[in-house]
Amino acid sequence: MSLAHTADPQEAVSRILQRHGRDPGELLQILVEVQHAFHHIPEEVMALLSERLGVPLVRVRGVVSFYSFLSPVPQGEVVIHFSDNITDRMGGNAELASLLCERLGVALGETRRDGRVSVHMTSCTGMSDQGPAALVDYLPLTRLDTARIRQIADLVNAGVPVSGWPRDFFTVETQIRRSDVVFRTPLEPGAGLRASLERGGEILPAWAEDMAPGDATRHHLERGGAETLKEIYRSELRGRGGAGFKTAIKWESVRNGKMGGRYVLCNADEGEPGTFKDRALLTDHADTVFEGMTICGQVVGSKKGILYIRQEYWYLKEHLEGVLNRRREAGLLGRGILGTGLEFDIQIHWGAGAYICGMESAMIKSIEGRRGIPRRRWPLPVHMGYMKKPTVVNNVETFAAAALISARGGAWFAYNGTSQSSGTKLFCVSGDCARPGVYEYPFGVTLREVLRDCGGEEAQGAQVGGPSGTMVNQGEFDRRICFEDLGSTGTLMIFGPGRDMFDAVKNFAGFFQHESCGLCAPCRVGTTLLANYVRKFDRGWGSPLDIAEIEHIAQVMKTMAHCGLGQSASLHITDSIRKFPDLWNGRMQTREFIPAFDLDDALAEARSLTGRKDPAAHLTREEA
Repeated sequence: MSLAHTADPQEAVSRILQRHGRDPGELLQILVEVQHAFHHIPEEVMALLSERLGVPLVRVRGVVSFYSFLSPVPQGEVVIHFSDNITDRMGGNAELASLLCERLGVALGETRRDGRVSVHMTSCTGMSDQGPAALVDYLPLTRLDTARIRQIADLVNAGVPVSGWPRDFFTVETQIRRSDVVFRTPLEPGAGLRASLERGGEILPAWAEDMAPGDATRHHLERGGAETLKEIYRSELRGRGGAGFKTAIKWESVRNGKMGGRYVLCNADEGEPGTFKDRALLTDHADTVFEGMTICGQVVGSKKGILYIRQEYWYLKEHLEGVLNRRREAGLLGRGILGTGLEFDIQIHWGAGAYICGMESAMIKSIEGRRGIPRRRWPLPVHMGYMKKPTVVNNVETFAAAALISARGGAWFAYNGTSQSSGTKLFCVSGDCARPGVYEYPFGVTLREVLRDCGGEEAQGAQVGGPSGTMVNQGEFDRRICFEDLGSTGTLMIFGPGRDMFDAVKNFAGFFQHESCGLCAPCRVGTTLLANYVRKFDRGWGSPLDIAEIEHIAQVMKTMAHCGLGQSASLHITDSIRKFPDLWNGRMQTREFIPAFDLDDALAEARSLTGRKDPAAHLTREEA
């Protein structure tokens, strides 16, 4: 039974605050726990938190309203969120959601009158390789089909708690289909860290930031960090989150920062639809990721690391905390790491459903317990990041690679790849293919080779790098995936020959409209206008003038939007216009302009309410 029916709000808040303290920066983490306990954030709790944390009530309400998994409105005892990525749509998620709602007697997006269950749609849940997927009380449901939906409805109607549901409902497979030189051989916990420390000579005890600059022990550990940084430089490692910034330059900038106190943040938000490699890494290689963070801490002189992970991966909580505890017990985290004075520990921070928080400045705001609104590019986080201190922000895959580089050397890593894109890359493959999952290739692999290996050779097109990436047609399948050609976050969604790719355009347009943080007009208004134009074409009302207007809006967004979300939100639309023109030409009713608003269509609800079906209840286009 939910704590919403058993716990007193004041008592529950007191217990939660005992774990988090009264630091306003913990506000989001506290709200996440409240949401899990009560299935919403009661107004009484918001007032209590405002009083006890010493923050304005309007700030508490603002945080609650910003994140999609926090709700001020009571939800059901069981809360189900259907994943609504295009690959889930291709698998029939809309029909499955309708079936579940029908059998439960609840409308999509609402809570049943008895308070038992709520059913919603949400963005991609990171299970694109084993969808259609959903979350139930923030736990993943994979490989949904009609039979399983009927079982779920029966369980909910019978009042069976989620803890009593069949375990196979929640099976999540990592599905690493192809490993290359980097992830083929697991790294022994501590191997990369030992190699980094040993580069300073004999490992000596006792080191701390307040030691004198000339202290021999401090000098020894600093030298080990400096030598490790050289290996990162030799590796030519570039960030695996999408931007491709040189990792060594970022680390050195923080290492040389003049301000006291430095932080290491790992971005595991991976909210880009179709992406799930970080989930696989944190499942099978969490030690390696945490090792990379610890090595970074040694290099830059940081004592604290934070893993920021999306709420959709809540099921990994016990696993990740277990790995951290084992590393502490083994002397690989905490104080006196491996018998030295090196001090570094890692804390987990949970997101609450906001794609924008995948951007480093928005993520930092979220970790500080605020709304995840991205700031202007300058000052960069390496100069003023978390808590206004120099901060390294890297992706999960980047930290894993850094640990392997420390253990095996920069030259070993740089042997693979291309001149501008060293090493290997993980790709998340989903959609119309025989073998979806995670594939590791050296940079420079052609898209055609990936399609062949996953069983997607017959594809008519693909989306590379998620909705904010590049849409490609068959004529581009020989392009190489690397920073100098076809850049990618590591996401590949495949569309087979019988697929209407305009469905992907619609899905992506709706996604960006929903995920815009609303800060700047070019993105807030632009994503809505683009989504409206896509819907207009979907109804068959498009015209060449609309295409011209779409191109104009896209250009404004690329040049004027505040952050990367708005700057890239139109790319899938302009790509599809250029590379798949028939998708748009076939949806043009005329060569002239047609208004997107249809008065007769707008009267459909009134006709339904009054039971009117006669011709007089309709308007002709001329009358409208």
